[in-house]
Amino acid sequence: MKPELIVLWAGLLSAATVAVADSGEDVEVMTVIGSRSLAHAQVDSPVPIDVFDGEQLRAAGATGNELGQALAVLAPSFNFPRQSNSVTSDHVRSAQLRGMNPDQVLVLVNGQRRHVSAVVNDNTKIGRGTNAFDFNTIPLSAVKRVEILRDGASAQYGSDAIAGVINIILDDAAEGTVVGGSYGGHRSRVRPIGQTVTDGNSASAWWHHGHVLETGGSVRYGLEATRQGATNRAGLDQVSPFIPQTEANLDFQGRQTHRVGDPETDAYAAWVNARVPLEHVELYGFATFSQRDTEGAAVFRHPDTNQNVPAIFPVGFLPITRGDNTDFGATLGLRHEPSDWSFDHSLSVGRNRFDFGVANSVNPSLGPDSPTRFDSGTFELSQVNVANQANRRFDDALFGRALHVAAGVDYRYERFASQAGDPASFAAGDFQFAPELAELVGFPDIGSQGAKGLSPADAAREDRHVFSAFTEFSASPTERFETTLAGRFEHYSDFGSTLTGKLAGRYRLGAGLAARASISNSFRAPSVSQIGWGRRDNTFSPEGARISSRLIRSGSDIARALELDALNEETSVNASAGVVWNADFGLNLSLDLFEIRVDDRITQSEFISDPGIIDFVEQQPGGEGVQAIALFANAIDTRTRGAELVADYSRPLADGLWRIDTAYTRARTEIRSLAGVPGRLAEFSPEVSLVDATQRNTVETATPRHSWITTTTWRGQRWDGLVRGRVFSSVVRDFGFARQRFGSQWTLDAELSRSVAEHWRLTAGASNLLDRYPDESANANNFFGNFAFDPINPIGLNGRFVYLRAEARF
Repeated sequence: MKPELIVLWAGLLSAATVAVADSGEDVEVMTVIGSRSLAHAQVDSPVPIDVFDGEQLRAAGATGNELGQALAVLAPSFNFPRQSNSVTSDHVRSAQLRGMNPDQVLVLVNGQRRHVSAVVNDNTKIGRGTNAFDFNTIPLSAVKRVEILRDGASAQYGSDAIAGVINIILDDAAEGTVVGGSYGGHRSRVRPIGQTVTDGNSASAWWHHGHVLETGGSVRYGLEATRQGATNRAGLDQVSPFIPQTEANLDFQGRQTHRVGDPETDAYAAWVNARVPLEHVELYGFATFSQRDTEGAAVFRHPDTNQNVPAIFPVGFLPITRGDNTDFGATLGLRHEPSDWSFDHSLSVGRNRFDFGVANSVNPSLGPDSPTRFDSGTFELSQVNVANQANRRFDDALFGRALHVAAGVDYRYERFASQAGDPASFAAGDFQFAPELAELVGFPDIGSQGAKGLSPADAAREDRHVFSAFTEFSASPTERFETTLAGRFEHYSDFGSTLTGKLAGRYRLGAGLAARASISNSFRAPSVSQIGWGRRDNTFSPEGARISSRLIRSGSDIARALELDALNEETSVNASAGVVWNADFGLNLSLDLFEIRVDDRITQSEFISDPGIIDFVEQQPGGEGVQAIALFANAIDTRTRGAELVADYSRPLADGLWRIDTAYTRARTEIRSLAGVPGRLAEFSPEVSLVDATQRNTVETATPRHSWITTTTWRGQRWDGLVRGRVFSSVVRDFGFARQRFGSQWTLDAELSRSVAEHWRLTAGASNLLDRYPDESANANNFFGNFAFDPINPIGLNGRFVYLRAEARF
């Protein structure tokens, strides 16, 4: 039987197992997302919604106390790859929902639109070229719960909500103090190097406090700090045949020269969440601030190459990339009910700043005068959002039944700005190697190695104004049937207007059984960061050699010379249908089928190294020394089809409460059609393509089609425990010249907690308890032995993580 079928049957059998158990009690959860006109209990929603509370998230055993990692452990529809050796992607990780692009999911905080990262991850595998929200800017200790809407929702929430919406609810407990800490690390047997390693040690501490105000409102605020060490799962260097086979280079054969794994991280965060009732109105506000400093690693530079200056690094060097990530978001709002209407007005501001650099590096074109530490550029994204919403219930308005109405108007301002790095990071010097070395390696490479600097020509400033209006109606025309209809108009100052709509319904069949369905069209505007993003880097030639590359910015001199088209919005049609069963013996089960068709999907192209194109590019400003180019384009139309099964059951057992949660997701994306080659590219090379085997692999087969997660928990008077199994189907890495399928993967997590004294709880746990690893990368895919494991594998490449956690509540 195929691994994918094993995963499917495992999910179905698990759901059947919980169905025959005895009765228990469930707590009804009211959700904020899914409808803007009528709040629903999670089990009554006409669209699929997952809800994970703060306790579940903190029990996920996430490395470095990361919110993104915690969600990936709990939700099979949520994928959070841990990229390595990939420039900015080492420092800012993005997540997928339903296998879609990371920037095709909208993130809210307390129901308000949140800004995305300033960084476009142009050097990652999963989500290459996307500009997404950074989940790790939200401190895990601040989270009350997370709601995941698995359905298109642009008609309700605006741009980006193609795959769904994720709403992060901050803790609002009016009283009490919580203080806690955790410590953990990886203890793992790494077969490619034949050693047992202990690394990635992680320490976190948090504190938050709430109190009631004299006016009757409340405020809660807190702090969190994390320090995490780097991990390394690099293999043994076989030395690339594409560099000179000199004695100095071959001396590294059989040695561990690279660092592959998580970056070293120092992070701290602060947050506040408050509400203040006044006469006839209620003020509310919340804010988060985070600062995260990270150190990743680029590819090792051997001594005798054009990417080194032997006078500075006689034995080569490993560039250490540096990320300084500062994030702030705040909302101030006012609620009031002057009559039968209720109004909500809010002002939200957000800012993300990413300072990028590299240490232990060199600009070879500057020779022995080159510095070894560089500031490679600064990227900033700012957002201001003004939202106004009105709600009213009209009794006896539709067949003698209530009609719920929501309407609103919003304004949003977005700005992206990038600043050049220091001159030495991008300068093209006139240094030449000694004749004997020059004969082997050619001309020195240009720019700081590992993080080439942003030049003044690449620096950009892009902004836009967005005006929108929406309305939504929810009603139950009959006792059994409920429906929601929504529509939205948005106008963008930089590319025009769009209109979206959504229809959803739920029909109660009886005996706790209901059917639900929805159909909608959604859209995603190209982000201002994508429009303004362009820079130099290094990439690999089709044969595997490292070459100098450039990602072309929209509107740049090179883009104009090539007559490249401006980016347009992505559009989609979403459809889903499912059944829900809320049994009277405590079982909740849902099964949903979905299809998402996306047209004009924005894609970062393959690297184009055709001589005719490169000769032309080299003659343009900023094209000096470039050997390959890539660009953003509305290059593909896709179709994603899938199924999602979710079940939970609980019952009293042994003086405690036993609960099982199981969730299975199947998602398969296919490219339906390819756009034509833009501008003058085809003129220079009729055979050129924007989407090669590597890009097709990224979209279609680099993420698992099947994911299944089951968690069993027991909570008693003093003891708690859980066991979690995670299973994933195979994934594929395709470089064009080499293709490898990594087999199905599974891991087991466990955690045990005990109450100590009156206020304290101590916890010990392990993620990937049995120290499972994915298949090792084959010789053709492992970059000459250095990348022993591929980071696209969903169980990661770090092995077992063990941890202790202590928390006190007063």
